[in-house]
Amino acid sequence: MANGLIVGAYAAHSPGEDSGESTILAALAAHPAVAGLEVPQVGRVEARPGWKQGWSHVITAIPGTMQRIAVDPAFGLASPDEDGRAAALAFADDLRRDVLALREQGHHVQAVELHSGPSHRADADAMAASMRTIGGWDWPEGMVFLLEHGDATTDDHVGEKAFLPFDTELALVGELAAEDPRWRVGINWGRSALEGRDADLPLAHIRAAADAGLLGALFFSGASGEESSFGAPWIDLHLPPAGLPFSPRGLCWAPSRSRPPCRPQGTSRSWG
Repeated sequence: MANGLIVGAYAAHSPGEDSGESTILAALAAHPAVAGLEVPQVGRVEARPGWKQGWSHVITAIPGTMQRIAVDPAFGLASPDEDGRAAALAFADDLRRDVLALREQGHHVQAVELHSGPSHRADADAMAASMRTIGGWDWPEGMVFLLEHGDATTDDHVGEKAFLPFDTELALVGELAAEDPRWRVGINWGRSALEGRDADLPLAHIRAAADAGLLGALFFSGASGEESSFGAPWIDLHLPPAGLPFSPRGLCWAPSRSRPPCRPQGTSRSWG
């Protein structure tokens, strides 16, 4: 894996006319800490002209997954509905083909992020079956499969993603990793904060995955418990980094409880 930051590049992956992506990519390419991009899979994933030679990318299936769930609530790798699960596997296979094509073009992809949808009805056995199917396909050497946790429904509120609980996902990855070490857990700080409605649950998730030897990635994405120009409290919209004039107040990671309240972390994502 590349050493450095993998930066969420949704805004730098416009499918049509350049709406600023060349400027964004040029700035990222010039930054020595940036090692690659987190690229969204909606339709096809294709290389952009501004991708820096030597970058190592991560492809996330979450945008396309959520778009498809909005149309078909049974869609998902963890769907108990066989048609919905088959559709999600086909979508994952499209991702695999894109990874192979990018590799052939000289663009390195180090990992793919997969998710335990559908919302509100995800099934652990269905997810395990999908994970085994995906692992059996032809992938480039060195590929990492990340099961990224999306906020789950809790006793006191309904989750926005409402996928499988974290403990269930961690157990699934642990079982699969014993057979196939390419499987790891991905933790998104913002989504875990949304689930816990605090800054404590992300750290608990990180510690649990690390203690199990299964932490594959840690993503920093903003979250806020206050209504702002970005929308209602506790929404998964990748709120902007701390310190910007338009950043809403909210939770953020801090190494010590003695530190004063701070603002949300941003959309740059560190890779571990």
